[in-house]
Amino acid sequence: MCVRVEYSQLLPADPWDPSARVITLPASLPVDSTATVVRALLRELAVEQPPDGARCFCGAPVHLLPRVPEQRRSDEVMSRGA
Repeated sequence: MCVRVEYSQLLPADPWDPSARVITLPASLPVDSTATVVRALLRELAVEQPPDGARCFCGAPVHLLPRVPEQRRSDEVMSRGA
């Protein structure tokens, strides 16, 4: 697979970075709409998409890794418990 998907609080001006082949999505994007957004972005880049899932330029499926929640700060853990 030649396309990676990352999540970020700070979004670049363009969600597609061709030099790194990375699609950057907002961390606040609902999980159930992630595949739809990735498919739409790849379609904009002239990558034909199958009816299900998302495919990168090489035809391999794009793996949408689960998001890792931000770690709570230590003072929050101390005052509220883990």
